[in-house]
Amino acid sequence: MGSPSVLSQADEDYAAGLARQNVRAETVDGLAPEPLDQESTVTGFRFGSLTLRPSVDERIVHETNRYGTAKTSRIYSQTTVSGTLQSDWSRHQLSVDGTGTWQKNLSGTGTESPSADINARLNLNLVDDLTALLAAGYSYEQESRTDPNAISGATTQSGIHEWRASAGLQKNLGLLRGTTTVELTRRLYGDATLADGSSVLVDDRDTLGAELTARIGYAISPALIPFLEASIGREKYDQRIDSSGAERSSTTIGGRAGAEVNLGEKLSGELAAGYVLRTLDDANLADISGLTLDGELNWSPLRGTDVNLGLSTTLESATASGQSGAIVYEFDTTLRQQIHSAVVARLGATASYRDYDSGSSRANQRSYGASTGLTWSINRYLDLEADASYERTEEPGATDEETTRIGLGLRMRR
Repeated sequence: MGSPSVLSQADEDYAAGLARQNVRAETVDGLAPEPLDQESTVTGFRFGSLTLRPSVDERIVHETNRYGTAKTSRIYSQTTVSGTLQSDWSRHQLSVDGTGTWQKNLSGTGTESPSADINARLNLNLVDDLTALLAAGYSYEQESRTDPNAISGATTQSGIHEWRASAGLQKNLGLLRGTTTVELTRRLYGDATLADGSSVLVDDRDTLGAELTARIGYAISPALIPFLEASIGREKYDQRIDSSGAERSSTTIGGRAGAEVNLGEKLSGELAAGYVLRTLDDANLADISGLTLDGELNWSPLRGTDVNLGLSTTLESATASGQSGAIVYEFDTTLRQQIHSAVVARLGATASYRDYDSGSSRANQRSYGASTGLTWSINRYLDLEADASYERTEEPGATDEETTRIGLGLRMRR
């Protein structure tokens, strides 16, 4: 989704009229009221025109896992270091955010799953409502054993390294909003470890991908911008023929139609529906195609109540002989309720559906989960957090998995 467009004074007045009307009453002495979001009061560290806001989350988690008939449990510590770096420039804007998570088993058995993610974005305000968008990122995670490409019998699945870089231009022409983006993705897979300590090489899954996306929107009003979007991409494998003897490099085309919505604090986001087609180089492998649903909506029906809804559709490659891959549909929602000036309660739900290609012998996979949590802001620098979650993945003919977690921890920020 493109960055906000430049509005005329009439547009700004119209948008202001759509904002929340029941604003918080001012204090008697005229001082600013205590903000609901303690995060906004954290000053961070200043480096010239840049501000760094780091945080450290340390928690103890009890996890119970049931994989088929086998049941394991463990207690582990989890440390998460995260931060944001933002510029305070008059014309351009730089933002960097990152997080890294480490786990250490204290008792019981279970796989320690580290992860990391960092993203940087630079918006350059050029001339005549022309904006350049530059971004880069890196992420790391371990593949789940319920993933269709997981190595059977491995005690530690493959680690996935992903590098991303993109460049784009956004231009406003009256009521038209145009955006063009080119994105490169490099994905590398580490070795999997078997129970006997031996390793399984999966470097035949390493890929380099490129995608070109163009979007045109029409601003009916500052609150509603319908758009059309088209994309074409190419994914090339380092090894032209993989271990199963297939040529898995592919070309993907897609189109979407949707709308951006901005009703101030009440409702914002976008929704889009479309169609995608992936054609593989190997003529013996079936194409992957289907409808797509993507978007995110933020809704605040009442002050202190925030609801987030997310939809995403992704294409997933396969490694098994004779299989092309799957379309994965994911849905998530979170309800955040301010029950006290320093206490926030959360409820969440997730669901996903993995639709395999028509030539696959596998049945479609379903996953769902639920979570709840409570955060008490002791002061602007320290939070006490408690949460619980449940996840289940099931697939006919394959091993089902259930995971329950209960955690308690402290989050420190500056």
